[in-house]
Amino acid sequence: MYHSSFWPHEGVSTKGKRVAVIGTGSTGIQLAQETAKDASSVTVFQRTPNLCLPMRQRKLTVEEQTEAKKKYPELYRYRLTTFAGFPFDYVKTKTFEHSPEEREAFFEDLWQKGGFHFWLATYDDMLFDKKANDEAYNFWAKKTRERITDPKKREIMAPLKQPHCFGTKRPSLEQDFYEQMNKPHNHVIDINENPIVEVKEKGIVTKDGTLHEFDIIALATGFDSVTGGMKNMGLRDESGKLLSEKWAQGTWTYLGMTCAGYPNMFFLYGAQGPTAFSNGPTCVEVQGDWIVDAIAKCKKEGITYLNATQEAEDSWREKVTELSEKTLFPTTNSWYMGANIPGKPREQ
Repeated sequence: MYHSSFWPHEGVSTKGKRVAVIGTGSTGIQLAQETAKDASSVTVFQRTPNLCLPMRQRKLTVEEQTEAKKKYPELYRYRLTTFAGFPFDYVKTKTFEHSPEEREAFFEDLWQKGGFHFWLATYDDMLFDKKANDEAYNFWAKKTRERITDPKKREIMAPLKQPHCFGTKRPSLEQDFYEQMNKPHNHVIDINENPIVEVKEKGIVTKDGTLHEFDIIALATGFDSVTGGMKNMGLRDESGKLLSEKWAQGTWTYLGMTCAGYPNMFFLYGAQGPTAFSNGPTCVEVQGDWIVDAIAKCKKEGITYLNATQEAEDSWREKVTELSEKTLFPTTNSWYMGANIPGKPREQ
């Protein structure tokens, strides 16, 4: 049994083995997809279908790379202006401003481009308007269901009924996940219908009494994202109070980079910053520039103590909540909203 966050550095041999993967987040999708290439069977235990998007990963020629590098300065500038810091952005068009035929052609173009284009280069009302979101989901379901010939697996992995608003859980990127899981020797078990009740020496027992025998169990069961790492560091404020106590009932930061009571402390890619809604390198470059500017100002002006106020934190928290509530994200139980950790406050 292995947890994805403690995967052995030397790797795990799955050749000819019966593998169970518990979880369908990004790591679960990757584990299932890759182990299926040489395992005798892979069984995925799924709570929520992952609305995966095609990665379209391929090797680039030296000529392609050389040509692309000519555009790097322009590309680096452009990504700073986009919603998520990627070199593409939402179009300034609403979903229903296009005819059904135009919409189909637009969606197909995004789909063929691959990566996050279908999520973050689509109509600018997709994450805000439920009916617009339904159109995106329906296209996703149609394209994905075409790849799954097994009718039972198709209903579990790509149901016609939307399990949640598209894009409000992070879509994973896959190469051939659906083709691998569609193979007759691989299996998908919906644990909403047939939950896991016990792990025994030889495998996993489900509610229907079946013992599913495995050689390897991979736990892709998630993380206390964004806030968890900082709460576990033992950080204390000026009065000695732990950050884990301060954030026990919710998260307070200023600009997603500083905390009241923690003078001269900055952090990157953390709570209440763009973070998981953005391209990580773009995010940390922007934040890094701000922090360097702040430190340079302190050095220039002889400032030795820099501390956010509680009022600034309260105002930033209100702003984050206000922006979140305009979207469809709060409608979904996801780690974006802290919903994957029992007892964690539900918030953006």
